[in-house]
Amino acid sequence: MVRHRTLVLSVIGSVIACALPPIQAQGLSAQDRMFMENAAKGGMHEAHMGRLGIERGQSEAVKGLCQRLINDHNMANKDLEALAKQKGVTLPADDAKVVSPAPLVAKSGTDFDQAFVKIIIQDHQNDIAAFEMEASSGSDPDLRNWARKALPTLRAHLTEAQAIPKAASNLQ
Repeated sequence: MVRHRTLVLSVIGSVIACALPPIQAQGLSAQDRMFMENAAKGGMHEAHMGRLGIERGQSEAVKGLCQRLINDHNMANKDLEALAKQKGVTLPADDAKVVSPAPLVAKSGTDFDQAFVKIIIQDHQNDIAAFEMEASSGSDPDLRNWARKALPTLRAHLTEAQAIPKAASNLQ
């Protein structure tokens, strides 16, 4: 009888433990959780933008930047997914439908390149601000560290994107 009761209590305890989110996830602040979700969405967005730029872009500079966007943001998102899993956070699914800003879809060639670079510059300025905020004031040390490690790559993307219009104007 005691063994049966112990077994039943063990099973109930296991079911309850499986139904609850991991304790670590409960320890994340709302800022940290929102940052993780937004960083995942932003990384997916940048990788999709990179694929769009490779398809529609005209200049080699834009296409080179696009390939780096794809590679770097996919790698960063894999690292973020592993961290999220460790923290018990479910990140949003990849959704290609929300990627392309409407004005960009209708453009091609040089017009596309100019609009694309403008969007990438704005995106990366916003991303850098969010990552700097998380790196300095996030409450989870692992997430702060991940944000710090990502900042040099984001800054490199921004610098490269800002240089594209200058390089194009020097060719004309």
